[in-house]
Amino acid sequence: MQSTNGAVQVTGHYLAHDGEILTLATESGPVSLRSEGVSCIGTDCPADGAAPVLRIAAQGRAAQLLVPALIEAYRRDTGNRLDHALWSASAIQAIDGLPETPFDVFLSPRPLSAAELDLAERKGLAALDNARQAQILAMDALVPAVAADHARGSIPLSRLVDAISGNGTVWPDRSASNRLHLLETIGPDLTWLLPESANGPELILHATPESLSDALAAEPDALALVPLSQVGPWRQLALSGPCGLRSTATERSIRTEDYPLTFPVYLYLPPWRPHPDIKAFLDWLRSEAAQLVVRRAGLVDLAGVPIPIDAQGRRFANAIRMAGADVPLGELQRLVRALDAHTRISITFRFDPGSTFLNAPSRSHLLMLAHAIRDGRYSGRDIVLVGFSDGRGPADANRDLAAARAEAVKEDLLAALGGALPFNVGIETDAFGEAMPLACDDSAPGQQANRRVEMWVRDRR
Repeated sequence: MQSTNGAVQVTGHYLAHDGEILTLATESGPVSLRSEGVSCIGTDCPADGAAPVLRIAAQGRAAQLLVPALIEAYRRDTGNRLDHALWSASAIQAIDGLPETPFDVFLSPRPLSAAELDLAERKGLAALDNARQAQILAMDALVPAVAADHARGSIPLSRLVDAISGNGTVWPDRSASNRLHLLETIGPDLTWLLPESANGPELILHATPESLSDALAAEPDALALVPLSQVGPWRQLALSGPCGLRSTATERSIRTEDYPLTFPVYLYLPPWRPHPDIKAFLDWLRSEAAQLVVRRAGLVDLAGVPIPIDAQGRRFANAIRMAGADVPLGELQRLVRALDAHTRISITFRFDPGSTFLNAPSRSHLLMLAHAIRDGRYSGRDIVLVGFSDGRGPADANRDLAAARAEAVKEDLLAALGGALPFNVGIETDAFGEAMPLACDDSAPGQQANRRVEMWVRDRR
């Protein structure tokens, strides 16, 4: 790349052109210059006035099938004939291929691990998991699975966490070796699921669901972790705990993130600015048309759906069964009175541990909720943000923290709306601390599931 008078020259690999800015990867890192008054010399340089090509790296067969379906739906919905180049790559392959093989989007069926994020930063991609570069496309969940004829119906969540972390065995009452079977798109590094899992069990990776199924059938006590979106001839296990609560992965429990092993499916974006045509596609991915494609692919979309209070029976029953000195009957009665005549919306907000800062999925939920409010989907309704906590520590302190988190979500939502709600939409907060747990508190994922702010709505009074 050189200036028209030849006085300035920059040599490197072409990365991107957003219509105004050309970005090259140089020995000193990415360099961006205005394309006006600059000429790009090389086989990868964009032709003047040429339409952009969306370069997508995707991991796994499911992602390979999902991308063309999304592109085709985008063309039908918008009339934009966006061209694309798609290739199969793991996260390591896509990141390590830079700068020779740059991408505009990397579709990952799971969050990146600590090692993958570190490699991305060393490759000049900055903090690839920050809010601007990590766009959530859908939700999925890891489910413990055994052979179809296995006698077990559940596994304690804390035991599974200990096994993954290297602090115990999967089946302590059996002599089988401590091994865990995974599909290649999930492994071989589980630090994205549990940061302390670096010294976990032996991980057996399988390229296909058929290979994984055969391994489960051949070894009586073999255990796998599989995405719920991946259907196979195995038996899924519920997650249990000593407090008597069980969690089962369903579309609803993933949508609300009530299931403890729920995780986002990500689109990772490089730090340089995309071409406006590519940005339009990325923005379209939050539309209902895009989310319909996501649902058809077996993933759980990000849309908020109503859950009537009549469908909350099991949760209320668990709250009553587990009530005690810290959560007296009067507090449960207050909870029922506060939520009566309300409908829960599946949007649930969760936080980084020990803070009132929303985690990545919740930030996406907040932006989508703000768009829905602006579009009038909550006109004539009051939104109630209800805070809950885990059961560790004093009950009063837990209730105060739950209330602070509900207020934090309210403030973040108002900020996303420019400081004010539409005149015909109301918002208020409430908190009940540890009154309605979703999982036992004997593991970090269980505690995380319990720390939440739920969204309930009612017609305006």
